[in-house]
Amino acid sequence: MLPFLEKRDFIKRFCYWLTQNVLGIIGEIRWTYIPPLMVYLAAGVSGFTGIIESFYVKEELGLSAAFLASLGFWAGLPWALKMPLGHLVDLFWRWKSGLVFLGAGLIAVSLLIVAGLLAYTEAMLRIWPAEVWYVLSVLLAPVGYVIQDVVADAMTVEAVPRTDELRKPLDPAMRRLMHTTMQTLGRVAIIAGGIFVALLNVLAAMKRAVPSIRTTPLSTT
Repeated sequence: MLPFLEKRDFIKRFCYWLTQNVLGIIGEIRWTYIPPLMVYLAAGVSGFTGIIESFYVKEELGLSAAFLASLGFWAGLPWALKMPLGHLVDLFWRWKSGLVFLGAGLIAVSLLIVAGLLAYTEAMLRIWPAEVWYVLSVLLAPVGYVIQDVVADAMTVEAVPRTDELRKPLDPAMRRLMHTTMQTLGRVAIIAGGIFVALLNVLAAMKRAVPSIRTTPLSTT
């Protein structure tokens, strides 16, 4: 009987810890947290376009592995420049909304290029080869994501209030806790976006696999 009681006590403590430390963070969300969290969520969902591009490169473009590796280096270069870009954002902070729209515009242009290659291939190829369009799309997207990510990082600092509902200054320990909560929620938003993309990928793969299974003729012996 004693092991059963110990097991039940452990489950009770674990549920209490889960409620207080994991699920309880949802109750700490404030309206000021929503804008940067939306940017982080979009960054997580961006992996879906990477899956689509990988299929497009595999089926339509004859690019070598060496070329794709070098392209990956240039596409990752904006992330290496995140710190100086952060200082630049601080200098132009009064136009932070414009920077968010600038990043969104670059991402939109990148996605529209890929959509145009898929839907209006002949019209796009009259202007430039498909390889040039693809390289331009790959280089524009990370610049837009880095700009938005840098702005979102700075917005997380502003999202945490300095005073309470009565306009009294918050305790420094409380503000540190709120900053920690904000950063944790940001990582949760990125992971949630990635999980959402993974689920969409699994559902799409299952949807494509079911018709192929139905149309496969049974082997006769």
